[in-house]
Amino acid sequence: MTNGIRVLHTGDWHIGNFPGPEQNGENVRFRDIKHGLEELDEQARQLEPDIIIVAGDIFHQARVWSDRGLKENQTAVNIIRQLETVAPVVVMRGTPNHDSEEQFRSLKTAFAGDYNVHIVTEPGIETYHTYKGQKVQVACIPGFDRGYYRAKNPGLS
Repeated sequence: MTNGIRVLHTGDWHIGNFPGPEQNGENVRFRDIKHGLEELDEQARQLEPDIIIVAGDIFHQARVWSDRGLKENQTAVNIIRQLETVAPVVVMRGTPNHDSEEQFRSLKTAFAGDYNVHIVTEPGIETYHTYKGQKVQVACIPGFDRGYYRAKNPGLS
């Protein structure tokens, strides 16, 4: 038996509404996304990873009306809470057109004091611990605004 670490790597959940039909007042594509996230949770339970990495673009749109935004944020919080029962979860902010600063501020608030969920908004290398006590170093490069970094770094392609 090896001492390897099992990583479940996911991303691009794009929680949100997409053009399409509605059924019982709910966007059918949004319902499909929630079903896909439930399947992700089921797979995580079967695979039993040591750590779960969510590589951004959690949300489909960065700026939405409050009712919709609250619903989308609660969907993200619910699936992350489900996943953390399997393994520690590292959630990186995606690109600004999908994952807004405010959405991630809300996620940080939701998981404040929860040592098994790590919301990452700045680049860096962090060490996390699995539930078995193993140390895992993760290089996190959250999404960024190309224009902002090009302005700060002239000549950057």
